[in-house]
Amino acid sequence: MDNITDFPTRDLVKEMTGPKQSGCSVIIDGRLVPNMVMYDRGETIDFVLDGRMCWPFPREIAWQAASFAFASMAIGAGFAHPSANHFTQRSFAPECIGLGEIPK
Repeated sequence: MDNITDFPTRDLVKEMTGPKQSGCSVIIDGRLVPNMVMYDRGETIDFVLDGRMCWPFPREIAWQAASFAFASMAIGAGFAHPSANHFTQRSFAPECIGLGEIPK
């Protein structure tokens, strides 16, 4: 088969690196991971959660670790997945008409 295309390898760590603040923001699939920053140490990527906990991961699996943490945080908060709407984003009190009134 001579019609095989070699796609360039993606640098997933570079794609997930957001703006630098105290560490860099973490962006997974175009969404900002809340309360998480990262530090690129070369061979390892350190993820700091809420400024209190830090986990170093080898560069090769850092994106998968951040993606897993992001999905876990979203599911733990009641979302179906990170890009889903939460049930509390719907109207708290839907509109209704009292039975004794006729709308004008």
